[in-house]
Amino acid sequence: MKIPGFLTAVFTLILIRSLLWFLLWGWSARPGGEEEKRVTFCSDIAPILQRSCQECHRPEGVAPMSLLTYDEVRPWAREIEEKVVQKLMPPYYAAGEIGRFVGDPRLTDQEIHKIRQWVESGAPKGDPGKLPPPRQWVCSPWQGGTPDLVLKMPRPFTIKPDMRDGYAFFVMDYVFDQDIWIRGVEVSPENRTVVHHANVYMVPSSLKTLADGRIDNVFDPVSLGGRFVTAWEPGSSPLIHPDGVGTLVRKGTRFAILMHYSPSEKSQSDQTSVGFYFANGPIHKEARVLYGGTRNIDLPARASNYEIVETREVRADAMISAFTCHMHLRGKSFAVRFRYPDGKVETAFEVPHYDVNWQQLYVLVSAMYVPKRTLVEYIATWEQQLQ
Repeated sequence: MKIPGFLTAVFTLILIRSLLWFLLWGWSARPGGEEEKRVTFCSDIAPILQRSCQECHRPEGVAPMSLLTYDEVRPWAREIEEKVVQKLMPPYYAAGEIGRFVGDPRLTDQEIHKIRQWVESGAPKGDPGKLPPPRQWVCSPWQGGTPDLVLKMPRPFTIKPDMRDGYAFFVMDYVFDQDIWIRGVEVSPENRTVVHHANVYMVPSSLKTLADGRIDNVFDPVSLGGRFVTAWEPGSSPLIHPDGVGTLVRKGTRFAILMHYSPSEKSQSDQTSVGFYFANGPIHKEARVLYGGTRNIDLPARASNYEIVETREVRADAMISAFTCHMHLRGKSFAVRFRYPDGKVETAFEVPHYDVNWQQLYVLVSAMYVPKRTLVEYIATWEQQLQ
């Protein structure tokens, strides 16, 4: 029997639709297909949080909430999305390519997009079998291994519940009785919930202190003959120099630590330690701090984007391993610019939005070679009116 033409068209349409339905059903019914095409906590979000958030967001961390498990994270999903989209979290202020600095926690655009997708789709948990193994936190207070020498603040310090930031400068009792090379320094706060950051300095042994080893009202240890060595902030790594590089500690030197304590609602105590790793081989290059800046900052009234530039010359071929900046409350942005002898100009370091609450030491993954006679410009921008 001959089938009318319009029925042929109908049968053909049904056949095509059936085939299309079969292909779609077959694709979505593949094992794991639904899980693969959606963003879930177990498969996608947990690894991001492990790498970039849990250093602070865990029971022993400095952040106000833990983000280790799905049940802990789910109530904060919208807030997490908001903060990462605005790039307010994780707090990290150096500009440039992600991964240039050791321990760089910044999220890529792809990771931020994943978090947005996850939240907008209802923050699903996903398959628990796809969770990465829990991150193992070092039980030892020393990331760099057991130090050769450990010095503590002379006395425990009490942070009183006055809800204000506190600063204290402590000079260690130990006096080095001979010249010695060290290949690394690490700071280990006893109470990380109240230590905002800590800066380590070499100081002369003749420095006079109070009975508990403290010196009050010190905000610029360099003015006391101090030499900056390293710093600690939440999430920071120890300062360990490459083979053949070290810091010379002269006979008669003591070490001191400038502590910044966060506000606390209850009385708490801290006695931070500093660990030293002695050189275990010949030292060919000395690690030093190239310091630029001024102690006499005169900002015009109601100044906005007021720039102060200081210039220093590199007096010998050098390898730059880390950058930092310290500007206090009125600081707005900071940059380090190199003017090389061959005429090339390079912005080597930049903090476009300075935050006095996060003054980090940014350690380079790969050290930068800087030849002799390079001019280093320290460019600080200030804001007289607080926003």
